[in-house]
Amino acid sequence: MRPTIGRIVHYKDTEGKTLAAVVVYVNPDTNGIVNLSVWNEFGAPFRVLNVRQGDEPEQWNWPPRQ
Repeated sequence: MRPTIGRIVHYKDTEGKTLAAVVVYVNPDTNGIVNLSVWNEFGAPFRVLNVRQGDEPEQWNWPPRQ
């Protein structure tokens, strides 16, 4: 699935914690590199730019289906 603006995704921070994020920009020249608006565990927002999809720290991925 391709990311689109407004989609909710998961972002892993540098410590490996999974945080809620929203896609705010999709780089059209790349495969899955996006800019995100992320909320930390205290609800404070921050931005991350040029994030690749994956399961490693500082990457985003789709939330698991339940």
